Amino acid sequence: MAFVQLGRADMSQRLAEAASSLLERRTSRRSVLSRAALTGSAFVVAPLRYLLRPVSAWAVVAPGNCGGGLCDDGYTAFCCEINHGKNVCPPHTYVGGWWMCTAYQGRGLCAPQGVRYYVDCNQTPGQGFPGGCRCANDNCSERRVDCNVFRYGQCNTQVGGTTAVGCRVVVCQNPASIDGFNCNGSVAVDDNTCTHEWNCLTPLVQQLPGDGGA
Repeated sequence: MAFVQLGRADMSQRLAEAASSLLERRTSRRSVLSRAALTGSAFVVAPLRYLLRPVSAWAVVAPGNCGGGLCDDGYTAFCCEINHGKNVCPPHTYVGGWWMCTAYQGRGLCAPQGVRYYVDCNQTPGQGFPGGCRCANDNCSERRVDCNVFRYGQCNTQVGGTTAVGCRVVVCQNPASIDGFNCNGSVAVDDNTCTHEWNCLTPLVQQLPGDGGA
């Protein structure tokens, strides 16, 4: 009987293929990007549990046992939900990448432009994110924070590695044109996120009743 010794790369490839096959059978069809991000998160949180026990990647990644709600939809919460209403990356994170919604039809931030740019604030390597992977504000009705290990990679390329996305920021202009973001112009699009809202995503300047101004 012949034995073949597998190198680390071969073993990793086989594990990834097995995980992808299991995820394909046990979850509804999503985009390739979403499946890849979810599978990677499952490996990081609980690799043996994900591969060896009959549970889906959602069951591994989802904080707690919400059994539904936004915390289980696979997307990351907005930074303003956990950062005192501030639509900026919080401490212990950095701008890791971005994508755009090309057809925003809501009334919140960026309504006049009709386009939104979503910016991922990834956990800074070597630094902990307060609270770790959980539902935002420990509420099953809010999306998760610091759970999805993924990076688009257009920003701050001098920072190596891939860490969990702490939260998301929304801006109304291409991040490549914003000083301090250190992003390039490589475009990624996910119009499924055009309907993502939170009450803290309001226009930066609001005209109050009775106030003057143009």
